[in-house]
Amino acid sequence: MTTLLGHGKELLGASVRRLEDEELVSGHGAYVADLVTEDTLHCAFVRSPVAHGTFDSPHLEDVLEMPGVVAVFTNETLGLPDMPSTPGRGAPEAEGMGQPTLARDRVRHVGDPVAVVVADTQRRAVDAADTVWVDFDPLPVVADTRQALTDETLLFPGVGTNQVHESTVGSPGPRPEVDVETEVVVDIPRVSPVTIEPLAILARPLEDGLEVWCGHQAPARIPNLIGPMLGLPPGAIRSRVPFVGGAFGTKGQFYVEYPVVCAIAHKLGRPVAWIQRRGEQLLSGTHGRGQVIRVRVGGDRDGRIRFARIEITGDAGAYPLTGSRIPFFTQLVAQGAYDIEHVEVRAISVVTNRAPTGPYRGAGRPEGAIAIERAVDAFAAEIGMLPEEVRRRNFVTRAQMPFTTHTGAVYDSGDYGEALDLALDIAGIEGWRDEQKRRLRDGGNPIGIGIGSFIERAGGGGEYGRVELSADGIITVRTGSMSAGQGHRTVWAQVAASVFGVPMDRVVFYSGDTHEVAGGIGSFGSRSAQLGAAAVYRTAQEVALLARKVAAEMLEAADADLELVDGHFRVVGSPGSEISLADVASRAAQLDVELAAEEMFDPESMTFPYGTYVAVVEVDVETGHVGLLSLVAVDDCGNVLNPMIVEGQLHGSIMQGLGTAFLEEVVYDEDGQPLTSNLMTYLIPTATQPMPLLSGRIVHPSPTNPLGVKGTGEAGCIGVPPAVLNAVHDALRPLGVRSLDFPITPAKVWQAIRDSRSSHAGI
Repeated sequence: MTTLLGHGKELLGASVRRLEDEELVSGHGAYVADLVTEDTLHCAFVRSPVAHGTFDSPHLEDVLEMPGVVAVFTNETLGLPDMPSTPGRGAPEAEGMGQPTLARDRVRHVGDPVAVVVADTQRRAVDAADTVWVDFDPLPVVADTRQALTDETLLFPGVGTNQVHESTVGSPGPRPEVDVETEVVVDIPRVSPVTIEPLAILARPLEDGLEVWCGHQAPARIPNLIGPMLGLPPGAIRSRVPFVGGAFGTKGQFYVEYPVVCAIAHKLGRPVAWIQRRGEQLLSGTHGRGQVIRVRVGGDRDGRIRFARIEITGDAGAYPLTGSRIPFFTQLVAQGAYDIEHVEVRAISVVTNRAPTGPYRGAGRPEGAIAIERAVDAFAAEIGMLPEEVRRRNFVTRAQMPFTTHTGAVYDSGDYGEALDLALDIAGIEGWRDEQKRRLRDGGNPIGIGIGSFIERAGGGGEYGRVELSADGIITVRTGSMSAGQGHRTVWAQVAASVFGVPMDRVVFYSGDTHEVAGGIGSFGSRSAQLGAAAVYRTAQEVALLARKVAAEMLEAADADLELVDGHFRVVGSPGSEISLADVASRAAQLDVELAAEEMFDPESMTFPYGTYVAVVEVDVETGHVGLLSLVAVDDCGNVLNPMIVEGQLHGSIMQGLGTAFLEEVVYDEDGQPLTSNLMTYLIPTATQPMPLLSGRIVHPSPTNPLGVKGTGEAGCIGVPPAVLNAVHDALRPLGVRSLDFPITPAKVWQAIRDSRSSHAGI
């Protein structure tokens, strides 16, 4: 049952209706584009039509004469420094691979910005940018990671290699002797985080700096990154985030367009905006995923996996930005949920003549789960054992927690076998296995059953929280976390109200404004509740203790004899002796006692949510269509603060996981030209996408934070793809099909069946 508005300790764990939604459904919620005023200038970028080439200075004279055009800038005339590169976990910057804010002499992907046109309307800016002529001299194209590794063509000749960073971690010593070995290669294509609201930024000059409105996951980053590029102290830049229409990792990045817009606003003394168009987002937005992973596992015929050798090659795109770090996120979780005696994981990141990659919901964890889960199923098939039994024999056990993997991850809590058993029970696995045998016997379309057991890395770093109790009894919460639709305002109000025992309408919430929030990191990697909400919880408790001391003086009682119930302090055992929070706060103000606390909560450890998903599919052998018959999701995200919001996160991430499995792929041709530049060619799941979902939850609280929560925002993106992929392979194995990659389209399945039939006919 959904609670409309409640108070007291029962708020935690209740499905309280979201406080954000009234503004959104009534049309009063403002996004960046809604804040653009008539006097705002608009930017449109002149983008490269070639994937790799050199060029001369653009021809700009005629553009300046076009109606409404105010200015045109190139790299030389704007004079901004290059963007820094961010290669990998624990690695230094990739010297010589920085990205110019506007291309200088060379372009490295289709969509690379070469110049920027500033005009009085967006349409005039776009029309003028389309007329800019640039002479390009094409160069050979590095179309994929395989070509990148040869170093035959270099994106950065001065560096001498296309390799950004390499890391090998794992067990010392030789591999153990085994009875059986098997190998899989998974090619995980690029996907695009198609947010409802594309990227957007609006910069307004202030007397001594800038006010920057940006749909961003980490508002505190904006001043720290833009300030040095513009020669301004970060304190001179006020970063503000209104409502954000989805983020999924792509809005946690720092794009070249951001400092360009801010520099122009600073130079011209006018408000300047850039509202990304959908085609721009698909062209150069960034993309997610883009890894090729080879996994070799070996073990005994009793089902015990003894070693795993995993090789990860990640496509960073044209510039090693945040996407160059993702293969090393994959490396951390590559061992999956398994206790394997010997593990070796090598990860490498390379540049290619494609748009830069970046985090996309899951950011390395889906790739790791897909790879190890495909390998476990292949091993099970090789030894003739049920895939769930192989998992049971290799899972890290509850008794082993906390468990340190060979890659350095520390799994905090959980019971992986419990999640598997519950998922199989909800799915009715025996009934589906009977139907599978009947189909094989009678010659009907085959069905397949797939399991995806996964680990998710969540959290890391600290988060800012501040709670204040004012003289009127209002509780003010300030957080460095930043919602992009997750419902932070609601959950953080639940947390604070539960500590003080007051209704949620007594809580005022501030986020996404660096003049209102003194610090913060931001929201990404499923970190918000375990860090941001925990910081609010801890500081609220500290304020409650301060208030208790004032109340004790007012009630002439000892601190230990007081209890806080329904917003009132009272002496235990004396219900008639009570005083309201407002009265206590008013007295504290008279005593010049500040009822406030703040901290950067950093537990110096991550949480590792996990789960098991089970998919059942049916394959039409004549058309290649794969139908999803059943999907079961069982997750452990620790304690649940608001079940309704958790379910919403789960449904959204599952839908995106289905997009990865069946529809989505950013496609380039051999010349580096993108072939999926609109939503007619790049397909995403919609409301018509079947999602026959059954879900379950188990709870093993995390010991790393006072709320006992883990992350939940990325589970579906991680669990769905391997479950579906394994299910399709299970269905097609009797037909001789051994290897399919995402997306699992009818054409791809149809061709694999035909190829297998031809191969067997020729034997």
